[in-house]
Amino acid sequence: MAVTRADAISQTRKKIETYSDFTNNFVKHPITNELVVLKNEDSIRQAFKNLILTNIDERLFNPLFGSNVNRSLFEPFGPFLVEDITRYINVAASQFESRIQVLNITITDQTDKNGIAINVVFSIINNPEPISLNLFVKRVR
Repeated sequence: MAVTRADAISQTRKKIETYSDFTNNFVKHPITNELVVLKNEDSIRQAFKNLILTNIDERLFNPLFGSNVNRSLFEPFGPFLVEDITRYINVAASQFESRIQVLNITITDQTDKNGIAINVVFSIINNPEPISLNLFVKRVR
């Protein structure tokens, strides 16, 4: 079957959705002197990390944004704490981050370092490839 000119014009191409964001510390590029921009997976990874590390009631005009992961650090580590943190992350992701789907959450105790290590594996809705986010959340007090 021959491809006609009309077929070449009317073909619809799949539009790849791109996400971009500035870095949290607003670093300038050394050569161009412009702000460094994170794109696609890196941008979503940073947004999800900010969501996890933000406490509920911390944002002034959006008090429901965030999770209570930081507030639960002073609880004794055990299966109940792991279940609570997993639930906090899943609820925050489902309510505020519609671009991702959480696949797996692993929480390990780091008592010698005074914190917990969180590994979240998720996939972007447009891309089935799994992305890993590693966090170390430390008690400050």
